[in-house]
Amino acid sequence: MPQYHLDGVPLDHPAGCWRLKKGTQRRPLPGARAVRVTVPGRAGELPITGLDHELTSFSLVFSVTGATPAGADGGFAQLEANLEALAALLGVRHRLMSLRYQAGSIVRVADVTIVAASEPELWVGAARARLTAVVEVPSVYWRDETTTTWAGNADADGQAITTLAGSTAPIVDSVIRVTGPISSITVTDVATQGKLGLLTPGSNSLAAGERLLLDCAAMRAALVTTDTWDLAAGTDRTGVISVFGPGSASRWLHLTPAVALGDPFSRTVLISCSGSGVTAASKLEVRARRAYL
Repeated sequence: MPQYHLDGVPLDHPAGCWRLKKGTQRRPLPGARAVRVTVPGRAGELPITGLDHELTSFSLVFSVTGATPAGADGGFAQLEANLEALAALLGVRHRLMSLRYQAGSIVRVADVTIVAASEPELWVGAARARLTAVVEVPSVYWRDETTTTWAGNADADGQAITTLAGSTAPIVDSVIRVTGPISSITVTDVATQGKLGLLTPGSNSLAAGERLLLDCAAMRAALVTTDTWDLAAGTDRTGVISVFGPGSASRWLHLTPAVALGDPFSRTVLISCSGSGVTAASKLEVRARRAYL
């Protein structure tokens, strides 16, 4: 049976205080944020690719009982206490909550907010109630629980990031680390052909032992001289980063999985890195979590 946990609390309470109803909606696939462009004298519309996704929402339907946390029958008074506890769990408004979905070995997490809850439908004599909560995932995508680090070559095309294999959504918040020596660095997401690099004349080289950190979520870069992933430990280099390709006006690299021809179970994120003056010490690394629709 699939299970949900909200901020670490099981939504199927172990003592039966509340349970998710069977058939509770699985997370839906997100839709594209529609953009339509028509041109006089041309039939139809201009084809537009690369549209971003809209946020997703779905319902969780709870059956609430009069069971105590110890599993005893507490009657209607305990039903009220359980409804209050559930309302407190669902009623957090000052921050996003962590929703964890598990089905066997498959685990997905997302930061969510509860945007609405129905008036409880009561059966007083049976000390039962039904409550529906509407969950929104503002950032759209579900993620792995843990962050992984992949290491590859600093001068190679079409490298498979094995730790991100199986993703179904773009990874928009990776941290990329390039270790020198290397000059005229360009890092490319193969699927979208989005690129970023250190190409500014006079500021485009990394010496041996230097590392360039590229935070794609924050759109920041830093140069560090120690084995760290902390941008705050280095010198800011954001102003000399070049970004180009689809979507480059508003974002840095989105690592996008591609489906192998005829095999939707084969989903791979490919990345390329090019530069000059590389040696055996030069390296490309990616720290990220897989993302899912």
